[in-house]
Order: sequence, then C-alpha cells, then structure tokens
Amino acid sequence: MPGKERALVLGGGGVTGIAWETGVLAGLARGGLDVVASADVIIGTSAGATVAAQITSPMSVSTLYRRQIDGTLAREPDIDLNVRELIARFSGIMTSDANALHARKTIGALALQHDRVPEAERRAIIENRLPSHTWPDRGPDLRVTAIDAHTGMLQVFDARSGVDLVDAVAASCAIAVVWPAVTIAGTRYMDGSFRSATNEDLAQGFRRVLVLQPMNLGATSDVRPLSASSDVHMVRPDEAAVAAMTAFLDPAAAAASAREGYRQGHDEAPRLARMWCQ
Repeated sequence: MPGKERALVLGGGGVTGIAWETGVLAGLARGGLDVVASADVIIGTSAGATVAAQITSPMSVSTLYRRQIDGTLAREPDIDLNVRELIARFSGIMTSDANALHARKTIGALALQHDRVPEAERRAIIENRLPSHTWPDRGPDLRVTAIDAHTGMLQVFDARSGVDLVDAVAASCAIAVVWPAVTIAGTRYMDGSFRSATNEDLAQGFRRVLVLQPMNLGATSDVRPLSASSDVHMVRPDEAAVAAMTAFLDPAAAAASAREGYRQGHDEAPRLARMWCQ
C-alpha cells in the first residue's frame, strides 16, 4: 500500500484538459520536478483519469507531451451539441441542489435517456488514448472516479476493483448526454466530475496535495474541503491557457493547450518543488 505523503490530483476538462495537464506535468519535469515518480497516489477524474492512466503507463511524460503537440493523435468524432451550454446546465444542477445524490441522479437520468454513439465505439476511442490497458503494478497508486448513473453514488476504481482499466477510464470520461454511460458489472457509470471537477477531497490525509484543475464545474453539496493538515497547491490555466482551451472538446485545440500547460508547468516548477519536496 502507498504511503500518505504526496497526492497528485488531476481534474476534468475535456480534450484540451488532457493536453493542458500533460503539458503541465511535462513542464514540471523539465523544470526538475517529477511529480509522477514521487507521488504516492494519483487520483484522476474525467480528463484527469485519462492523464492519470497515461502517466502511470510505461510511456514517459515527455513522450506523452510530444504526442499532444506533433499532430499525430487519432481523430475523434465531431460533437453536434452545444456542449458549453450543456455543461453550464449540469453545473447549475450540481451547485443548486442541496441533496447531492439527488443532483447526481438528475444528471444520471439524462445520461441514461439515450446513447448518441454505441458504448463499444466510445470505448475504442478511450482504448486508443491509453498506452497501456492494464492497471500499473508499481509506482503511484492509481485511482479513477466515476458516478453510478442510477444512484448518484461516487465510485473509485483502482487495481483492486476487478475492473478493466479502459472501462474505468471510459466511465470517468462519460459526459452525460455527450457520451454513453459505461456498463460495468451490470451498472452504468458516468463522468466523475459530476461530483467535483477534481474530487480532491479523496486526497484527505495526504500531507502534500498538488491539484491540476483545467475546468471548474462547481461541486455537489457533499464535497468537503481538505483539512488544514494538508498542504494543498492548485494549478489552473492562466489567461493565455484559457484562450487556447476554449473549445475544450476539440482535438484541434490540443497542441496549443499542451504548449500553454508546458509553459505554466515549467514556470511553476521552482515554487511547487518547495512544497512537494520539503
């Protein structure tokens, strides 16, 4: 079992969120701070689940970054929805309903109404994103969040859950209405960010917590701040990065988002090293 020293938390934010987070981590490493190798646990939600699975694979962060900027990523299907309007609607449900489970069940009901694409088609996209399709057997403990679309309950998948890694990541990335909920052991799961964009409270008890938050959706009422005993540092896209990440589900924006993340990570490395390595 891992220690309770350092937690890396990777939040949701679409295709550009994947690119930006990858860039931040590569920039930190270039600046002398390898947070991936030194983390005890990595908690991934939605886009962050993809990045978490990628960086705990045998592929290096620098290689993952190059894949984001060199234009060789596989093309993904166009989305004929006003996704920003949809996300704003979900955010309103999450933050206005005092009953957290009810809020997530409301979103879950929308997720279960119909599938715009078959589950198998979406799974193939997720599978293609991941360099490895098995849970890591060494290094940081990998945890992936998802929401039971029927009950609204949070589910945290890890290597001991008996769930295929591709399915766990696909579930965490299943944006309601946009992508199909994912069937695992007879239950359908949706995007983990419908509880919180980062689910950083799952890092409770860790002394040092680094959170990358590409997007802020708000949180349901059951999410509690980390205790004062944790030294928490948050990195969010700055103004230039936000401009690059506007079309957050558009693969064409990935390269610029990754470059902005790399710049931020490299610039932040000295400050974050003082917290992470003390």
